[in-house]
Amino acid sequence: MAEMRLTVTHTGKGSSLDCATPQGPVITFDGDGGPHGASPMQHLLASIGACALMDVDVILRKKRLTFSGLRVECVGARPDEGTPKPFQDVKLLFRVEGDVPAKAFDDAVRLSVEKYCSVGSTVRAGAPIAFEAKVG
Repeated sequence: MAEMRLTVTHTGKGSSLDCATPQGPVITFDGDGGPHGASPMQHLLASIGACALMDVDVILRKKRLTFSGLRVECVGARPDEGTPKPFQDVKLLFRVEGDVPAKAFDDAVRLSVEKYCSVGSTVRAGAPIAFEAKVG
C-alpha cells in the first residue's frame, strides 16, 4: 500500500496553517477562509473538483479531443447548526469550451466522478481516521 505523508504546521499568524508537500509547494489554510488562505472545507471541496477535472482532462486528451477551456464549479452544502458540519451534498458542474461532443464530455465526466477520482471516492467511502497525540 502506498503511503502519502504531509506535515501541517501552525504559522503563528491567527489560525493560519501551512502544509508542506514533498514536491515543494506549500498549501496554506486559514480557519474559515481568512486572509491567509482557504478553509480546510474549501480545500476539500476544491480537491474533489480538481481531482475530477484532472481525470476529465486525461480522458479527453486520450480521446484526442481538443478544448480551449475546461473548468468545474464546486458547490458543497453544509448544515447551518452543530459541530461537525460535514458536507451533506456536493455538486460539480463541469464546463468545456472547444470541439468536444456532448456525449464524449458527459462520458468523461461520468467516468471521472464515478470511477477514477480518488478524492471523491474517499469522501463517499468515509475513510477511517486514526490518530495519536504526542507532546514534545
